[in-house]
Amino acid sequence: ESKDLTLELVRRACELEDFPAGMGMQAYLRSGSDDAQSMIDWAKATGRRLTVRLVKGAYWDYETIHAEEMGWPVPVWSRKQDSDACFEQMAWQFLQSTPRSTNEGGIKLALGSHNARSIGFALASCEHLSLPESALELQMLYGMADELKAASVDEGLRLREYVPVGEMIPGMAYLVRRLLENTSNESWLLAAGSEKPDPNKLLASPHVTHTQPDPGEALLDDAPERHLLTSGVKGVGDDRPYVNEAPRDFAHDAVRTAFQTAIDTTTVPHQPVDATKDDAEHALAAAHKAFPRWRDEAPRVRTKVLTQAAAIMRARRDELTAVIVHENGKGWRDADAETCEAIDFCEFYAREAIQLFEEQRLGEYVGEHNALIHEGRGPCAVIAPWNFPLAILCGMSVAALVSGNPVLMKPAEQTTGIARMLFDILREAGAPEDVLHFLPGQGETVGVQLVSDPRVALIAFTGSKAVGLNIIETAGLTSEAQTQVKKVVCEMGGKNAIIVDASADLDEAVLGVRSSAFGFQGQKCSACSRCIVVDETWDEFLERFIGATEALIIGDPRSPSTDVGPVIDEDAAAMIRQRIEAAKQQDQLVLGMELPEEGLMPERSYIAPHVFVSDDPKSKLMQEEIFGPVLGLIRARDFEHALELANDGRYRLTGGVYSRKPAHLTQARREFRVGNLYLNRSITGAIVGRQPFGGAGMSGVGSKAGGRDYLLQFVEPRVITENTMRRGFAPGLG
Repeated sequence: ESKDLTLELVRRACELEDFPAGMGMQAYLRSGSDDAQSMIDWAKATGRRLTVRLVKGAYWDYETIHAEEMGWPVPVWSRKQDSDACFEQMAWQFLQSTPRSTNEGGIKLALGSHNARSIGFALASCEHLSLPESALELQMLYGMADELKAASVDEGLRLREYVPVGEMIPGMAYLVRRLLENTSNESWLLAAGSEKPDPNKLLASPHVTHTQPDPGEALLDDAPERHLLTSGVKGVGDDRPYVNEAPRDFAHDAVRTAFQTAIDTTTVPHQPVDATKDDAEHALAAAHKAFPRWRDEAPRVRTKVLTQAAAIMRARRDELTAVIVHENGKGWRDADAETCEAIDFCEFYAREAIQLFEEQRLGEYVGEHNALIHEGRGPCAVIAPWNFPLAILCGMSVAALVSGNPVLMKPAEQTTGIARMLFDILREAGAPEDVLHFLPGQGETVGVQLVSDPRVALIAFTGSKAVGLNIIETAGLTSEAQTQVKKVVCEMGGKNAIIVDASADLDEAVLGVRSSAFGFQGQKCSACSRCIVVDETWDEFLERFIGATEALIIGDPRSPSTDVGPVIDEDAAAMIRQRIEAAKQQDQLVLGMELPEEGLMPERSYIAPHVFVSDDPKSKLMQEEIFGPVLGLIRARDFEHALELANDGRYRLTGGVYSRKPAHLTQARREFRVGNLYLNRSITGAIVGRQPFGGAGMSGVGSKAGGRDYLLQFVEPRVITENTMRRGFAPGLG
């Protein structure tokens, strides 16, 4: 994922300083030959000499799994034969570029391999190119392939034997990985050490033409049917099951350049917060009148609005993402993930709705036909937050629309520009004018009017606990004009904890907690604001976490290098500052980063990351949501105590555990009472269909967004029973 950036870093370092430079390159990457040529061309052009340690590659499983997880093309060869062929191709390229005079730039090759075929190819290439064998260095691991090493030395070849040096646990992990590689069924060493090794097979050329499909390409091509997150529905979208929209891979220069262009050329649409009570009344009347027609519309007509909206957003993806960056200060990756999520909501709910609105027969009784059907509830008020101004507004709105409910969209006052774009896209996709309404007004006026109006059948809200509880209370007050009890779908917030167990992989835990706490400045309801560290690992985790947090770059979110951008507005900043000052009186501040003097987004408010240590689990710092880049750390005696602390609170949204003990992970599954529990990964970034999102307690009411039962909240179930017997006879008997 960072390969291209690493190559560029090597080039820049070599151009800045004159030092004996070297780097490793991996032949199991499909880009291996192109990468080799780019380094050769640079070395020749600059006159710089670079030693390249060429290896096959040690993280094939990770690269394959990560690509599958992200929905990206698999970057590594899927057949060992192809990796071996690429290794030989790259060795040939590097040997061709070997400097032949003292003032010539080029590549000096070091071959990291225990494969006699690969080594023999390199030696034959030296001979073919009239290079001395000393132009090539062999590198082999201590304790492995001793016979091959001895033969190499006997032949007078230059050999470097290496051994990993460092802490025991990481070193053991390295050695175990090498052991697994060299004892796999495809290992050259294993084949060479068998009772009857076949020299023809051992020395066979890997350069072959394959007749079967590439397994790596098939992983991406077959993903919808393999994951089966939904059924495939003919006539809905591409007729295939839903699969997540893949995020941009900003490691690639072309992707970065295209998005930077979008950032530079896109402006936020001007959308005043000017909707009035009269506007709301007009929209309510129109939505109320349109409801019967939209309720009875064919489900496939409604689903087409969603799939068409997804297609429009996909075509305008970088533009939408750029507006999010400009308007609410979200960084590149987070903003792009939000646009993906909006597309995902449309594609997922479109497929789920078809099944939901099909008549379901209940039982097979002769003479009796029982059927379950669903229909819309009525006008739906959608009240959305500013922190996910596209994705959450889209998810709630399209869920209501596809379920047969007219929608009154009330966006957050801070992010009306991207909300307007979404509204226009849904209209362009086919949502009728009297069915979809846009009300960019104040919450205190328009929001209150929507919640209290008797014609509103359903309220979908995401925001603060205070506002959410007020909505639930107001919706419960029924007037004589009301014909039904209002349904409230309400997601409010969290005070989410990550447990770092004594057995945790701290390399993963430190970065996971950091990203969960400070990603988008902590302005996610899923963000980590409490970190509970088991005593045994406290000191090391604290030291490493502080160091990692200090490395965060505070800057302009329009720059790809920025880790921490602005908070949403000055009101939010003032509240966060107040909470930080209050925490200083009760808890220990262990890190309070300073804002840089330059490089910030103009006319925006910033809060630098702050980390506190608390010894009071009941303190405001550890109990109340702050919604900013502020993290509280607390020490636990053991894992049981850590779980007790994690469950001590009113919120039940997200939580996480870093542990390498299966028993502790099993215990967390059973006892860590949150809506979304993440094990050995960060606790933000739920993906539609894969991690339906939502909590309990004071984190909200309703089912999980992006889940299979989410649409049930937007419909009324009806059961129809028919007596099919006529004068003692019934179809289906006998």
